[in-house]
Amino acid sequence: MSPEEQPTPGYHDDEIDLRDLALMLIEGWYWIVGMVVLAVVAAVAYLAVTTPSYETVFRAVPASASNFSGFNLMNGFEITPGEAYRTLGNRISSFQNFKQFVEDNQDRLQIDPEADLGEVFANRLTVDGLTSDGNSQLMMNIAYRYPEGEEGADIINDYVADTSEKVWTTLRNRFEDHNRAQLASLFNDLQLHKETLKRSREDRLFNLDQAITVARRLGIEKPTTPQQFGRQPNGSEVIYANIGNDGSLPLYFMGYEALEADRDTLKESIDDGLSNMMIRKIEQQFEQRKRISSLLSSNRLYGVDEGVEPNHTERVVDIVEYAYQPAAPSEPRKALILALSLIVGGMGGVMLVFLARFARGLRGYRKMKRG
Repeated sequence: MSPEEQPTPGYHDDEIDLRDLALMLIEGWYWIVGMVVLAVVAAVAYLAVTTPSYETVFRAVPASASNFSGFNLMNGFEITPGEAYRTLGNRISSFQNFKQFVEDNQDRLQIDPEADLGEVFANRLTVDGLTSDGNSQLMMNIAYRYPEGEEGADIINDYVADTSEKVWTTLRNRFEDHNRAQLASLFNDLQLHKETLKRSREDRLFNLDQAITVARRLGIEKPTTPQQFGRQPNGSEVIYANIGNDGSLPLYFMGYEALEADRDTLKESIDDGLSNMMIRKIEQQFEQRKRISSLLSSNRLYGVDEGVEPNHTERVVDIVEYAYQPAAPSEPRKALILALSLIVGGMGGVMLVFLARFARGLRGYRKMKRG
């Protein structure tokens, strides 16, 4: 060996020859195969004891405004598609609502009686899409995860339908409460205007009584004018100035005979025919509200009880996709688990080969040291 080819004292070659590495893995093939088989067997055992779970999704968007036209008959009250959409989403997301549905459908759901229902609710149900980012249309996604053997798609569709009916009832009750409040307000306005009109009549009665007293004292029996009343027997004439600020003659110039007839007639009908343009307008609105109330009480209001989609879900929102039974379980994912078992088994086998080779090298090193 030439001096150039001789290794420098204290120098150690740390480079790994890939051929040696490949030979080492080939020689330890049984470790790799054994770990792969062990990992696959463990994966198969896990899949055998794990109950498959499925996932299905119900999708919907806000309904057309025409679905709520029955609620928007009168000014002052409105139900918008977005409001109904969010009300449905919030109620579906409510644990109390889910709990009530579970209690009513215990025979359909596979839930351990000892299980924490709050945890079941959190694990099984997911609702998103109740708010928009401003660039896209609202779309509600209601995901439901359920174990094998449960009719999850039918259950979530029924859960949404049941909740939609409750939402429609809530909107209807809100409208009925508003209509009832408007009825009370209109009734009070009507009474107030009638009382005002009645007081006006009472004021006129007082003025008539005063005018009758003056007319009798002056001896004015028949309607007259200041010029006629002012003519004196000696031929001279007294002109009376108008007393009213608006240029009208005092009432007593009508004569007590006409004034008394007017007073008696007004007394007899002081509580009758209390009406003017404002009162008639309020009465018209009041009757409309009463008619709506009557129709609500008999469940016959068009656009709310009649002439609407019989399916409550499709009243509250527009359905994009009903939940359906998936073809394969969402968990466990068999193909993924088996692929991971092969990878983990192979990597574990390689590690064991390295450890075995290191152990043999360590034993050889010890023998060399002792020898």
